[in-house]
Amino acid sequence: IIGGGIVGITTAYYLVKSGINCLVIEKDALGSHASGFAYGSIGASKLQGLNYPLALKGCSLHNELNEFLTRETNIDIQYRVKSSIKLAFNEEEKEFLSNSISSEFKEDKRNQFNWLEPSQIFSFEPNVSKEVIGGVLQKHSLDVDPYKLLLALYEVCERRGVKLVNSEVIDLKIPHSDSPLITLGNNIQISCEKIVVSMGPWTQNLSNWINVKMPIKPLKGQILRLEMPGIMKNCSLSWSGNYADLKGDGLIWTGTTEENEGFNETVSDEGRTQIMQSAIKMIPCLERAKVVLQTACLRPMAPDNLPVLGKLDNYPHIYIATGGLRSGITLGPAMGKIISE
Repeated sequence: IIGGGIVGITTAYYLVKSGINCLVIEKDALGSHASGFAYGSIGASKLQGLNYPLALKGCSLHNELNEFLTRETNIDIQYRVKSSIKLAFNEEEKEFLSNSISSEFKEDKRNQFNWLEPSQIFSFEPNVSKEVIGGVLQKHSLDVDPYKLLLALYEVCERRGVKLVNSEVIDLKIPHSDSPLITLGNNIQISCEKIVVSMGPWTQNLSNWINVKMPIKPLKGQILRLEMPGIMKNCSLSWSGNYADLKGDGLIWTGTTEENEGFNETVSDEGRTQIMQSAIKMIPCLERAKVVLQTACLRPMAPDNLPVLGKLDNYPHIYIATGGLRSGITLGPAMGKIISE
């Protein structure tokens, strides 16, 4: 398995659980890219379109993983249920959210969605902007600490015999009628029966190794972690693709950006300003918050914004699992389970 993010680690977990030995190759420390720096929201909505069935499967598997990992490890992955509110600041946003409730949210019998007037929103979170004109309450929103989730998953995998090799793959060959051959950066070669490529945006490197076009691109996203005691204890907030949530570390995580900057993973002043403007739009008092940490990561994006998942027709030894984009944590376990099967 090339790639130690959420998809690669869950693939390893489900493989070894079914008795199949595997090796994970990760060029950097575990969780040092998108999966480890993600927001960690978990959810399925029909607004996800073709990803909706995969997201439903992901939500179910996350619940199973939480129960198992809580028993098997001493790592608190901070999986939790919490109310969330999608905010509307104008009539167009209000109409969109209202239509969402009537057209698809009511079909979700496992969840509860309600329209809230401003006074009701303020009862959940008094610090919400007084410019809000309403919002949708989701009573059973889920999230997790992605980095701790990865650590817990790998701890279980390691106990069951999965090995993690910290090295970069520099070549991959499929000799005629022979086993695939992986060459690492230190010129060590590994022979295997099957290969899972789950390298996030770096999956495009496959195009350099074998004759297959893999048009996966990086989409940069930045997140701020803010210190502002005494607020957001009852719910998380979102607006127009932006969010703010008091996480288990006691900090408010808020973001995010969508930047086409190639493989540039550095944080920027522009990203910080954009995120703070969105956060202050939702919660004006965050203007006084202390920025504790700013992170950036690269999400894998396919041309149609859908996951790339399955076996290559011309290379039956190779399986591809990437393209979760902004839903990587939600979709990851489902992608890993499907590939393992």
